[in-house]
Amino acid sequence: MSKRSTPVLIGDLLVKSELVSLGQFADAMPISLKTGLPVGRVLVGSGFLTEPEFKAAVTAQSLVRENLLPMEMAINSLRLARQQRLTFDEALRQIGWRSEYYEATNRLGDLIVDAGCMKASDLEGALDACFTSGLPLGRVLVLRGVCNEMLTYAALTAQVLLREGNITREQALEGLKIVNQRKITMEESLDQQGLIAKRGHTIRLGELLMLASLVSEIDLLSAVERGMLDEQPIGQVLVRVGLITEQTLEQALQLQNLVTRAQLRPLDAAEVLKKVRKTGVSIEKAIAELSGSGASGNGFDVMEMPELLRAAGLLAHTDMIKSIDQSSATGVPVEQVLMNSHLVDQVTMDAASRCQALLKAGQISQEQCVFALQTWIGSRRDIDQILSGVGWKPAESKL
Repeated sequence: MSKRSTPVLIGDLLVKSELVSLGQFADAMPISLKTGLPVGRVLVGSGFLTEPEFKAAVTAQSLVRENLLPMEMAINSLRLARQQRLTFDEALRQIGWRSEYYEATNRLGDLIVDAGCMKASDLEGALDACFTSGLPLGRVLVLRGVCNEMLTYAALTAQVLLREGNITREQALEGLKIVNQRKITMEESLDQQGLIAKRGHTIRLGELLMLASLVSEIDLLSAVERGMLDEQPIGQVLVRVGLITEQTLEQALQLQNLVTRAQLRPLDAAEVLKKVRKTGVSIEKAIAELSGSGASGNGFDVMEMPELLRAAGLLAHTDMIKSIDQSSATGVPVEQVLMNSHLVDQVTMDAASRCQALLKAGQISQEQCVFALQTWIGSRRDIDQILSGVGWKPAESKL
């Protein structure tokens, strides 16, 4: 099966599995639109569908959407569950389906439990939530507060090393115990046991993206687990689910290569990536600006033009990302890209540029900068006068 997410409507599952008729579904739709309730919930309230059947349909929808269960098999299982009064899991087992998702998820949970880092009862509850929501177990464990990000990421790392044959299961369990006790990474734990060599001068792609504030820790956990199930690189998983763009991935891989070749320090690589994604400048220019700042990150703390416009409500997030990508690909300054695309006019750009100049000079804070630009939108008064009016900067002060 393709690993790309498949769109599937809950109504298709319910009607095709004969849990509700087409007429019943059609009657429920106007009520759903009027009340804002999910159509499945309306069907339950109307007595056409039971609560367990509704939950089973939601589970089936999640599994089909992630291409873990064929649509036809989902329909047959829902139909069988009603006919023989089975749970959805029982119906799946009866038709002979075993999911790699169930198997890999159970292996991850067993690893954490067997290391003494989680109770079996906590795992059972998390697995129920996992199968119902369709979310990866690692993410569910963190959301439920059962495990912290470091321990969950360590367990995922251990799974990767186990699959690659680099460590035994006993070594993985001992490593997880040390991670839980000392709050260190899995690789540091294994290194202390003399089991793997230190990575040296390098950085994982996920760590680079996280340090650059492009993905959150919990999104990274989800992507790592999904990548293991799909046997797909984590970068492609992040692109597939829309957390980063293809161009962001290419830039991150380029910087990762520079780190591996000892031409850039890991933290500097993260700062450069952050700068590139904020402004659309080339990697080479961002590295040069970083070197000129004299220290890691010193020159990259000011809100750049695209994010300033977005923060002020003048630019949508998707338009910001597209403009930055276009600027990075063509070498045209992002400000010019925004005006060429008619997303921002010259007058607005001039006002935003004045705010940004004051921000870079240290005369106003980021909050004051955004406030001034938002006030300008409504009044079209001079930026300096706006700031002077609230006592933040004398109107006659010039850069």
